[in-house]
Amino acid sequence: MEYRHEVISFPKHLPIKFFLHRIGHVNRHWHQSLELIVNMKGQVQITVNNMTYELGPGDIILINSNAVHELHAENATMIALQIKLELLKEVTMDIQKIYYDCNSARSGNPERFQNLKRIVAKILKYNIHSNEYIDLKNVSLVYELIYELCSSFSSDEKDVQSYSQENLDRISRILDYINSKYGDPISLQSMAKAEFLSVPYLSKYFKHSMGMSFSDYLKDIRLHHAVNDLLNEALTIDKVAAQNGFPNVRSFVVAFTEKYGELPSAWRKKNAGVTLGSIEATKEKSVNYYQDEPLSYYEDIHAFIEENLEAAPVQLPEHVGSSRTPVIEVPAAEPGVTLRHTFKNFIGVSRAKEVLLAGVQQALRTAQEEIGFRYIKMHSLLDDDMMVYSEDAEGRVSYNFYFIDMVFDFLLSIRLKPLVQFSFMPKQLASNLEKTVFYHSINTSPPKSMDKWNALIRALTLHLIRRYGLEEVRSWLFCVWNEPSSSNLLFGFSNDRIFNELYQNTYDTVKQIDPAIPFGGPAAFSTYNKNEDWLFQFLAFSKEHGCTPDFITIHYYDIDLWNYNGQDNQLNLSPVSHSFTEFIDRLKQRLLESGLDALPVYLTEWNSTVSHKDLMSDTCFKSSYIIKNLTENYDRLDAFGYWLLTDLHEENLLPPQLFHGGLGLFTYNNIKKPSYHAFTFLNRLGDELIASGDGYFITRSQTGYQILLHNYHHYDDVYAQGVSLSISYYERYSHFPAKTRKEFNLELSPVHGTYELVEHLVNQQHGSAFDNESSFGGAMGNSAEEMDYLRSISIPKLGRQRVQASGTLPVQAVLEPFEIRLIELTGPCS
Repeated sequence: MEYRHEVISFPKHLPIKFFLHRIGHVNRHWHQSLELIVNMKGQVQITVNNMTYELGPGDIILINSNAVHELHAENATMIALQIKLELLKEVTMDIQKIYYDCNSARSGNPERFQNLKRIVAKILKYNIHSNEYIDLKNVSLVYELIYELCSSFSSDEKDVQSYSQENLDRISRILDYINSKYGDPISLQSMAKAEFLSVPYLSKYFKHSMGMSFSDYLKDIRLHHAVNDLLNEALTIDKVAAQNGFPNVRSFVVAFTEKYGELPSAWRKKNAGVTLGSIEATKEKSVNYYQDEPLSYYEDIHAFIEENLEAAPVQLPEHVGSSRTPVIEVPAAEPGVTLRHTFKNFIGVSRAKEVLLAGVQQALRTAQEEIGFRYIKMHSLLDDDMMVYSEDAEGRVSYNFYFIDMVFDFLLSIRLKPLVQFSFMPKQLASNLEKTVFYHSINTSPPKSMDKWNALIRALTLHLIRRYGLEEVRSWLFCVWNEPSSSNLLFGFSNDRIFNELYQNTYDTVKQIDPAIPFGGPAAFSTYNKNEDWLFQFLAFSKEHGCTPDFITIHYYDIDLWNYNGQDNQLNLSPVSHSFTEFIDRLKQRLLESGLDALPVYLTEWNSTVSHKDLMSDTCFKSSYIIKNLTENYDRLDAFGYWLLTDLHEENLLPPQLFHGGLGLFTYNNIKKPSYHAFTFLNRLGDELIASGDGYFITRSQTGYQILLHNYHHYDDVYAQGVSLSISYYERYSHFPAKTRKEFNLELSPVHGTYELVEHLVNQQHGSAFDNESSFGGAMGNSAEEMDYLRSISIPKLGRQRVQASGTLPVQAVLEPFEIRLIELTGPCS
């Protein structure tokens, strides 16, 4: 956060910029544009030119040009509109020189502000559901807004300070200098010398301009940066003080205590467990995705719009265009590329104990009958609820593998082999009882005794061999821990040496029992715009120490951690539609350069987000996302383990809403989502690829041809930046401003005879359980009758016909936005 003259970037042709935000603290700044702030929820303390006001829900205030202001709020939701008046060149009167007295917090007449709120509500309504003509509407709304300000709020009593351009330039230089040099021993004397001013004059000038002394301002900036640094557990209090410009640790502690009311050490301890993300000495940004994300901003926005618009609300028809592809010639008889269908190699359940839940077992049975995955990834095999490890008062150890046996017996009964992940830490073996995550307080600290850890791994591995046989166990996969590259607040450790030691000991223990047992890892966490340095540092360590994994496991999520600020709960998503492909390109290139390209690479977790409350996960967006990314990267890795099988998992409290945005292919009561149908479509593909391109993937089998089509759309930049402005429980497709139908014209040749053509399709009208529920006009209850009905109608649409081919077989299809369609051509028929 910068404390300086704010430079506002405006759309090229418009003099207004609006956004929604939740601000905890914004220090003193100013800008030459007008800024209209509407507080929708919570309490806001705003100081304008040394006058402080309390804004409650519904209050509105206008910040005049060049007015120094700051905001403080705990959990307020605000709309801000910034207006650059000099762009209104057509206006003959000089509205830049008008002062506006618009502050409902000090007015006894709330009705006076109603028309202003109505205009703001219209701006929001139109821009939430915008189309290609929105700029035209915005121009008219901006002029309507300016008219209301001029006619109802202009004032001759100008209490805002007036700055000359020379003064603006001077104070901007001073603040830029402070913000860039706050960690150095700068002083008022050095600043006065740089500006060719006397110390007394600069002191008076600064206080007059900013409303506080130079030393207090500098101290505030240093404290702000120090607070962020306190979240880094690798930094001592002394180091935090020194790198933020405090002359000694005592001065830092005194200043911090005066501002925050407690010692830095106490603040760090209190906030370590609740702050999302951290920047550690050896790690990039990470995210504690087990924390609850906030609900969508939409409810606040919707309430404001409905309250302030006229009885006849703004209704905007959805505009869906169409696009046409040229004729695609498909060489039906030429040799194709043999497919391995590696998307089926993994499915995931979050915790091993969940495999014993009846609902999870039913979901697994269904998935195995209809798709047939080969391996299952799950963590928490050693958690306390599995009752594996215990010590008596004298420290004597005992083991109990009964629940592990129950889990593995069931998995093998449905033809699923386990990835045996040794995680997490039994409480009596843990080195830190406070290092826990998730609803069940899973312990993620390293072992207090490596010898006892090794003994546990040895005993469990030998038990599995005795129970299931050596040949069977050799067909399984083994590894240790989950996402050790993540934050120390999640699964990672305070430094990489700890995990390297844990990995090497576990690897050696298993290999000493039987070198043929496959042991891999390290389940590194990767994202869009995040390099894989951690993974390759680990691989270099493993090569150097003779414990190179037999296979590599990695996780990928399409979230953007470079822009993640570590404080907002809302996640940033990848702004581009091809980031999954870029990740695989990047990974394979580095493996080639490292000489490790022969190792199998199992992607054991992947999804568009880590959030269990992203409402788009229940929609047809997710099914088209899956088809797009898997067909564009088919078989490029040795596994694509989609995360997660079902919303029925115990990392978080289970939300009451059926469609709450969980990552599962099934809802928590085993209703299939569109994402599940995507995998059933993939499972019907043939074993030879004969053509692929933008939106199509065509295979051949002994019985005919399979054409898999998709019409994917990427969300807009607003949603990518973590702002779910226009999403509610029922409206989940609004962040796709340019939705179009997609037409395909395919010609397969040479093809002769009569074929049976069967179409399966999933879109918002067919096969989407969420959209079916929405069509009822309200959330369904949880009665068995309603759920059975919803389950029965939420299946792909099926169509069948016979087609005749005389050398060429034409296939046409028009897909709705987010639709996936499988066309099976079986024949020739007799």
